[in-house]
Amino acid sequence: MPVPGLVLAEENGAAVKQEIPLDEKLRRKEKELREREELVKKRENELQLLQDKIDAKMSELNDLQTKLLNFSKKLAQREKALKDAQMNHLVALYSAMEPGKAAAIMDKLNLKTVVRILKYMKGKNAGKIMAMMPPEKGATISEALSKD
Repeated sequence: MPVPGLVLAEENGAAVKQEIPLDEKLRRKEKELREREELVKKRENELQLLQDKIDAKMSELNDLQTKLLNFSKKLAQREKALKDAQMNHLVALYSAMEPGKAAAIMDKLNLKTVVRILKYMKGKNAGKIMAMMPPEKGATISEALSKD
């Protein structure tokens, strides 16, 4: 049964209106829907490929971040070990000196360095050195040691 849907056609040079049958309309609509569905599937596949690439890159970035964090921790540990070794060397050096000579040298160092050295030194050695320092300097160092 024809449904109102008009198409223009020519007969003997004159335009004539013709009705399109329902089944033909349905076939056209079905064809359009299939074409759209194919286009949507194609785009979904393209998007999935892009998503897979993004996921792979994110995984690489996470791996790199983990490696960098581990490297950073190792580097910090090495730096601390080096500083500790340097400080141990200084402590041993000043501990081996005569207290008067050690006090004279420490009097010329900045307060932070002196405090760090004395902090790691045995109390007996540190006390002998501080006893040889001017009282004001000894008091300043004692204050700094109590806060550190």
